[in-house]
Amino acid sequence: LKPCWTPRHMKAFLRLKQLLVSEPVLKAPRFDGTPFILTTDGCKDRYGVVLSQKVTTTLPNGEMITAIH
Repeated sequence: LKPCWTPRHMKAFLRLKQLLVSEPVLKAPRFDGTPFILTTDGCKDRYGVVLSQKVTTTLPNGEMITAIH
């Protein structure tokens, strides 16, 4: 199959890239005492690391939600 990368594909790619480097996906860490979570994975050829924090937020309706950022 012949590759077919159109302006529509480029527009979608750039939009996805922008979303991945913006809040709430990419967020600054909290230095208020919230513990950091270090998640690692690896094999003999490569490895990966994710630094995250578990944050609980109260919504305006009083409901509490917990998310890992």
